[in-house]
Amino acid sequence: MALIISCFMQIGAQLFALSVVVSTITEAPPRSFAILEGDYRYDSGPFWGTVPPITGLLFIVALTANWKTPRRTPLIASFALFLIAGLVAGLLLEPEFATITANGYSDKIDPALQSRAASWVAYDWAVWAFSLASGIALLLALARSISSKPE
Repeated sequence: MALIISCFMQIGAQLFALSVVVSTITEAPPRSFAILEGDYRYDSGPFWGTVPPITGLLFIVALTANWKTPRRTPLIASFALFLIAGLVAGLLLEPEFATITANGYSDKIDPALQSRAASWVAYDWAVWAFSLASGIALLLALARSISSKPE
């Protein structure tokens, strides 16, 4: 149950980030980068540095506890989707975000940067879809009875 809560907390945070923060940041870059600067800038780093590792650890605990049950297969599928989303985020999205925002705020709008940011947003939505699929697979695992033999 803790894994499902952690996973869906992360999925909800991703949805918030995409629908509120990312849409603001990519609206009119680099002018819209103002949200990322100053004394009261938006910084979700502490959340993303804490919750995904906890979720990953909970996946390992759940897999260990359910290894000899029918829940193993959907848990493995869910963990694989979680790992794919994390790898794409860490290896593609985060470096691209750093590149897009590298020059910081400027009181102008750059159409080329706007286009690049739009591509980044599309990948970010794809990662969110993988995370959501991971959460759905977790719910399917929970729906399985543990009394029958493993597959």
